[in-house]
Amino acid sequence: MRALAFLKSPSGNLALFLGFVTVGGVLLYQSNARAKAQVGQMTKVEAVEPGASVTSINRVAAPFKPAGSPPAGDNSADAPAEATGAEPSRPSVARGKTVASVPKPKVLPISLFTVGKKSPDASELSKTYAPFGRMIPCQTVVTLESSKLDTPVIGLVTEDVWNNGRLIIPAGAEVHGKASLDRSRERIAASGKWVIVWRDSTDLNGTELVTSGIALDREKDDASGEFGLRDGSAGLVGDLIRTDNLQEVKLFASTFLAGVASGFQQLQTQSTAFGVTQIVTGTGRNAGLQGTADVLNVYARQIQEAIARDGFFVRVPAGKQFYLYVTQTIDQAEGTRGNRSNEEIWRKGNEN
Repeated sequence: MRALAFLKSPSGNLALFLGFVTVGGVLLYQSNARAKAQVGQMTKVEAVEPGASVTSINRVAAPFKPAGSPPAGDNSADAPAEATGAEPSRPSVARGKTVASVPKPKVLPISLFTVGKKSPDASELSKTYAPFGRMIPCQTVVTLESSKLDTPVIGLVTEDVWNNGRLIIPAGAEVHGKASLDRSRERIAASGKWVIVWRDSTDLNGTELVTSGIALDREKDDASGEFGLRDGSAGLVGDLIRTDNLQEVKLFASTFLAGVASGFQQLQTQSTAFGVTQIVTGTGRNAGLQGTADVLNVYARQIQEAIARDGFFVRVPAGKQFYLYVTQTIDQAEGTRGNRSNEEIWRKGNEN
């Protein structure tokens, strides 16, 4: 009881506080000492003995003799200077004969690529070629119509195509392509694969060359030599032909009669919260007029769709001038004769 009373007194509290401080100081001191010992052990560097030195090991190896060197057993004077440590051998006189020094072998270059040689698979152009983007002047042979797009585009080359002083495609050669509809500009488009056929008296007669190109419109005045504004634009410009001029009259008549039928219906006045309105009465007369108006409206819609679908087509007459803009390099050496795969290539190249 006396110890508890002492601890509760001011003197006991002071003594208890000093005891805690002393114990904490001892523990902190031991922890710092342990940490310093670990750091000193990790950073300890062992001193090198003053007598230690670097020791070199010498090995005796056979001298390297490259291919073409004299066989073993010859005079050591012919051995390479690097192996013997002596100076390079010079021509010497022995028994009245001159012995020449052995020439050093040539060191072959080490490379991952062949220099100055092309791969055997790499295609090379022949001398009779024309670069990308040639415009071959042509004119159509048959009439083209957008309503019958199965009609092929057949043309004849009207001017020779030269490159670097060599005739690549002669005038009179045939060009064969396939047409497609370009209704937004009232033109017939022709792009994709084309087949050029030589038709002349040379050895190339009958040669077929498959190429890619686009038909461009050609507008040139042969008398003045001037070109029009549409010259070089894509597609073949033709005439707009209407299939039935009475279609529009039928459309207007059916629409007018439908409106008249709706106007003859009987109406009655009815008061509502929003005001006075007129509604159709439920009579047999109104029912018949409403049915007639609906039928006329359907007929007018069908006529409108027929006009949009079959009301007109574009016709390009025979003899129309155009350019065949070739979108690849033309190589005359790639032409073949009797190529039966041209049909499949032409069909695949024009499928869209």
